[in-house]
Amino acid sequence: MKAVYLFLITITTACFFIGCNSKTTSSISMDRQQKYSRLAIVCAPTGEANPSYSPMILKEVQSRIFPLKFLEKVECLPDVSIDTTSTPPVVLLDDFSDYDAVVALVYSYGSGHVCLDCYMTNVMTGEQIWYYKFDAPDPSIKKRLCSQGLFLPAIIKKDFYGL
Repeated sequence: MKAVYLFLITITTACFFIGCNSKTTSSISMDRQQKYSRLAIVCAPTGEANPSYSPMILKEVQSRIFPLKFLEKVECLPDVSIDTTSTPPVVLLDDFSDYDAVVALVYSYGSGHVCLDCYMTNVMTGEQIWYYKFDAPDPSIKKRLCSQGLFLPAIIKKDFYGL
């Protein structure tokens, strides 16, 4: 029995120091779940990046959307334009009334690095409310971008919603 307690204390201590939990407090998490329960996810290249990767990335995001099933609505919108010349990028969607926030995925690559910047913006105010960056050295651009898309829903759930 003493060994079990020692094991549990060790795991708890490790989680405390490593940081198993999200940095988002429960009150912030609840507030965000209420304010941003309807998400749109869009994707576009920046610079010289190949625009044909956008639908592939969104397809991967959509295939793993289940971590966000607690939200009222989450949609990947492949045919939406994004002005990537500003930070955060401006999503050029005519009607935002169905969404509380939009996640703009902006990708680039060069010198062996593949980057996917994720900007979440409040659609009512235009204010950037969350940012996450995937940055990995990888010569396989398409494979890395699709892989980053697969992980995005889980990262939104943990980093933004704190769940």
